[in-house]
Amino acid sequence: MKSRILLLLTAVCAFAGCRAPWTSGVMVEKGVLHIEDVAFARNFEVLRVSKERTGTGFLHAQIVLKNNRWRDFKCQYCFEWRDKNGMIQKHASTSWRPVLIHGREVVELDAVSPVPDTENFRLKIRRDN
Repeated sequence: MKSRILLLLTAVCAFAGCRAPWTSGVMVEKGVLHIEDVAFARNFEVLRVSKERTGTGFLHAQIVLKNNRWRDFKCQYCFEWRDKNGMIQKHASTSWRPVLIHGREVVELDAVSPVPDTENFRLKIRRDN
C-alpha cells in the first residue's frame, strides 16, 4: 500500500513539477493535492492535473481523481489559491463544496480563481461526515 501512495505522489509531481514532502497524510506543496487522512487518501488516484488562464486572466484549475475502491465516498473539497510568491490568497479561497464520488468513478474537480493575480492552487479534500 505504501508503494501505491508513493506512486500517487510521483504521478502528481510529474504533472506539477514539484517535490513532495510527507506529512500526516498526502500533500503536494507547490501545486496540487492535500488530504490529511492517510487512510482516506489511499482511496484515490490522481489521473491528471491541469491549469490554464481564462480569456480574462483568471486561473482555471482542474484535477481528475479516480476512486480506486468499489464503495462511495461523501467528500468535501475546496481550492486554495496562491500568488506568485506561493502565499495563500485568503480573500480568494473558495468554500468547501460537497461531492459524492461513487465506487470506481473518475471525477473532474475544477474551479476558476476569484482574483486574476493567482499563480497556483492546491486542492484540499476531506471526508464529509
